Amino acid sequence: MQTICSGFLEEAMEYNDLPALAIGVTMGEEEWIGAAGVRDVTTRDPLEPGDVFHCASVSKLFTSVAVMQLAQAGVIRLSDRLSDLLPDLRFADPRAQDIRIEQMLSHTSGLGDVEDYRWQEALTAESALSDYVHSDEVLGLPLLWAPGEGGFRYSNTAYEILGYLVAVKSAEYTGGGHLSYEDFIERFLLKPAGMTDSTMFTPGRLGIGEGDDCPLLTEAIRSGGFRMAQPHAKATDRRIVPMKVYPYTRSHAPSSTLTSSAADLLKWARVHMDGLGGTGGTILLPASGYDWIRQKRARVPNNGEGMGMGWFIREQNGCRLFGHEGTDDGFRASLWICPERRIGIAVLSNLSGAPVKRLNKKLFDRLVPSR
Repeated sequence: MQTICSGFLEEAMEYNDLPALAIGVTMGEEEWIGAAGVRDVTTRDPLEPGDVFHCASVSKLFTSVAVMQLAQAGVIRLSDRLSDLLPDLRFADPRAQDIRIEQMLSHTSGLGDVEDYRWQEALTAESALSDYVHSDEVLGLPLLWAPGEGGFRYSNTAYEILGYLVAVKSAEYTGGGHLSYEDFIERFLLKPAGMTDSTMFTPGRLGIGEGDDCPLLTEAIRSGGFRMAQPHAKATDRRIVPMKVYPYTRSHAPSSTLTSSAADLLKWARVHMDGLGGTGGTILLPASGYDWIRQKRARVPNNGEGMGMGWFIREQNGCRLFGHEGTDDGFRASLWICPERRIGIAVLSNLSGAPVKRLNKKLFDRLVPSR
């Protein structure tokens, strides 16, 4: 495996115009992590295997598991109506009263998507998430279809609401005080999984506290010597150039703000392979919870994949894989697991549009050739 992975990393950097690429692979008892390129084209600091990337929508895997934990504990039911659990959310479209939690997890609720993330605001107050889900931007838009009557529509908005639900129900889950969404994820997911290099609250890496202004987050990362990859894009002349705005604002934490390393994502992969068919290790959900996660709830129209409870499902080389992609300004992330082969692959790049999913699938082909 080591030879396959290291050769693949060299090949990927040679044939793809990328500032940097980090790849992590776990297969059986083996693990390999590699890095190539630079964290920042301005400083030319070389990328190291433990460096941190913005992981974008891979964040949704954590929100979905947090919601499943609430359901397994009896705090909520996946069949519950959103309006019953969060009566403070009053949608203008009356059909929204029938949205179910399981529909939000599987992107079948009829809720639309975020149009402008406003990363430049870089909000850090805990109230930012509540303010967003109570805004006219969320509550004022009509549904694309009545719940239960439509198909698949990817919705970051649904996941922001689910994250707000996690925070609202946190005291019932713990039997103690209220937790923010980020604190819930850290306490019940990141720490149990041993993900010490991961957080949903990116400003905290820089010593920026809750409620503090951080409009120049990108410059703070660059000037502070932090082991964090910087966001990049390609100019019209195809040059790779740094981006001015780091993709962070607390309004979109449940859908988008995980920052992590390839090594930590492999820890997450191993936890869920244990629950989805492997043996040993940390279990975040009982077997019944994983049965719900891996059931296909919808077909993704653009690529034929299935959609479970927050996890995409695909078939490759006679194997079934579960995972998620991440796409935001300046970053791409791809994380997939194959429990039956005990393979987990994480691919991270600090470039908008980097072909990380294609690379993830090609590497799986190398590890498990088609039958």
